[in-house]
Amino acid sequence: LTCNQAPEIVCGQEVHDQEVHGQLSARDIQHKRNLDSFEIFNRKRNAHACIMSIVFIVLYPLGAISIHLPIDRVPYLKNTYLKKKIMAMHVPIQVLGSIMMVGGMALGIRIGQDLNYLRHPVHAHVVIGFVVVCTIIVFQPIMGILQHRHFKKRGDKSIFAYLHRWIGRGAIILGMINSGLGFQLAQTNVIVSTGAYIRNYVLLGFFVSIWLGLVLYDEFKMHESRLVTSGTRRGCSKREIREHHV
Repeated sequence: LTCNQAPEIVCGQEVHDQEVHGQLSARDIQHKRNLDSFEIFNRKRNAHACIMSIVFIVLYPLGAISIHLPIDRVPYLKNTYLKKKIMAMHVPIQVLGSIMMVGGMALGIRIGQDLNYLRHPVHAHVVIGFVVVCTIIVFQPIMGILQHRHFKKRGDKSIFAYLHRWIGRGAIILGMINSGLGFQLAQTNVIVSTGAYIRNYVLLGFFVSIWLGLVLYDEFKMHESRLVTSGTRRGCSKREIREHHV
């Protein structure tokens, strides 16, 4: 009897081993799928962070800086196409930044859907991101085109120029602030390296310092130009004007 039952016991053991092996394989497959899904999600999150950091910390400040560059004072550049600063530098840089920004926003929306960030309560990073992106995409091109048309007709600045300038500056600054908010939000489910913070804030300080310096330099030169113009009308020499100003 024992001999007759032995094959059945052996067969039963083999069937049990196959079932266990099948369960382990299914678990391994599911585990691998989860790892693959997380890896894809992590790549999307890293891509979103990199793209938006490049846009708001490098490209948009560079586009703003390009308007204030003293190209006409550089002998090797003043007679080149770069002297048309708006069309040669400002517009291409801002267009490239806008294209990258839309791609980064698309990734951000996808990440928000994965993590339920688009439902109540909506995080400040998400709200500011939508406001900044929509403002730049909708208002900035319209204001820029209207100012360009006005300049071609009359050769001076209009209200559209000031709107374009200050809306753009405000949007860029909000985007920079939102970059920090994004890192804070990411820390809720991932460890952000110290190097990422250092890299971002060093670049931020570098480009903002150049931007601010050139803006102040331009304002000083414009103020001096107004003094010279008003003094010339009154019959004063440029030297007298500078001495009086000092």
